Amino acid sequence: MQGMHETARRYAVIDVGSNSIRLVIFDRLSRGLSVMFNEKVLCGLGSDLEVTGRLTQKAVDQALANLSRFTELTRAMDVESVDAVATAAVRDAADGRLFVKRVAQECALKLRILSGEEECEYTALGVLASVPRADGLVGDLGGGSLELVRISGNEISDGFTLPLGPLRLVARDAGKRGDLITDIERVLENVTQSQIPSGEIFYLVGGNWRSLARLHMAQTDYPLRVVHCYTVGYEEIYDFVDLISKQSPTSLIGVSSIAERRLKLLPVGATVLLALLRRFRPREVIFSGTGLREGLAYAKLGAHERARDPLISVCQDLAHRVARFPSHGDELAAWIGSIFPSESPRERRLRHAACLLSDIAWRVHPDYRAEYALMEALWLQAAINHTGRTFLGLAIMHRYSSKKIPKLATQVKHLLDPNALCQARAVGLAARVGETLCGGVPGLLSSFNLVRHEDRLTLEHQPKDSRMIGHVVRARFRALAKHLSLKASIEVIGS
Repeated sequence: MQGMHETARRYAVIDVGSNSIRLVIFDRLSRGLSVMFNEKVLCGLGSDLEVTGRLTQKAVDQALANLSRFTELTRAMDVESVDAVATAAVRDAADGRLFVKRVAQECALKLRILSGEEECEYTALGVLASVPRADGLVGDLGGGSLELVRISGNEISDGFTLPLGPLRLVARDAGKRGDLITDIERVLENVTQSQIPSGEIFYLVGGNWRSLARLHMAQTDYPLRVVHCYTVGYEEIYDFVDLISKQSPTSLIGVSSIAERRLKLLPVGATVLLALLRRFRPREVIFSGTGLREGLAYAKLGAHERARDPLISVCQDLAHRVARFPSHGDELAAWIGSIFPSESPRERRLRHAACLLSDIAWRVHPDYRAEYALMEALWLQAAINHTGRTFLGLAIMHRYSSKKIPKLATQVKHLLDPNALCQARAVGLAARVGETLCGGVPGLLSSFNLVRHEDRLTLEHQPKDSRMIGHVVRARFRALAKHLSLKASIEVIGS
């Protein structure tokens, strides 16, 4: 019955954009929003829109065929709720309403055309869903339009929809790069600096800009190839997009794994970003892996679910699927918490997440558990930045092995400062002691106390529990104390 219940809560978004159509199926509507299926088709519905005012016929045929497939997939996967939306191309095309009618008739799918204001709002919600305290400017570059909107906490304001999608700009055939920049600047005159001040964080959404992030990662040999929350300072990103905007699409082929069809629009997308950087001068840009589709899902959540921590929600969901004893993670986090009295709220959150994932690799061959746990945490679908991913990954790696260090760990550890590296190891070693002591069985840790003193670390237990303190427990407890530069002491209490 539980499996049926979870299946019934599946939710899907079908997003019909100017350049691509996409189906995303979330395993259930929750704060974590884990994607269980994701398929994209580059159709180019808006390729001729700027010239003809209509959708491209070949793209319409391709879209209809794939939307029929998407409908069948949602039925086969027992998706309970589907939101199908269309954005700039269908919204602005003279035959957009006819396309919606054909989708209903031929694909049995009700397609809702979003207004520019709705697109701004859902995109902003999508960023807030994965960056809970986001504060700054959101820019979502689609094939047909650019959405700009301000976010601060839960407040969304000053939304603009501008005709600056790369498909439209290419179709205008401005010729020289100088003409293209002038055209972009003319459109941006509708957005004043007083409405969107300089010096803020600029959150970048959309496939074109995500491709820019991947290209920058490749060029700088960045060790963690996860686009979400990839952060670059103003001067560095300015110089990079200036360089890319001057390239021909063919010159970019072979320098990255980006699809050739996507590369064709990349210099134009870089030119749009360059104009925005010049105008708003953000202190840094943060690439977001979430946007419109996640915003649609987030909008359906109740106030109580929205208030949950998205990282903890994902980790709890994962623990319930893969851990031997799913409820043990929360108990473990509380049990080792006493030895970290000075941790920040951010560190406490990451320690909690690490404990929830402390049993993630038990099915894996022992020789590969540490590496598997590291990879699972680094590439987790979760609301977490790159330093947080690295901390979490290294902590869980040390939970499984205090000596064998995978090659991947040596590549990503440079993303953390020495203090954070030390803290991650301490969390992992502490979780290793707790998991070894009780075997992951809920309730057993309550018979033991882990106490940190000024010069020593003490494991306290009742006389009746002496048999639980085996050789392996002692060795791992001593390793933890040594890492903390404390003396190890195991004491019997209540005798």
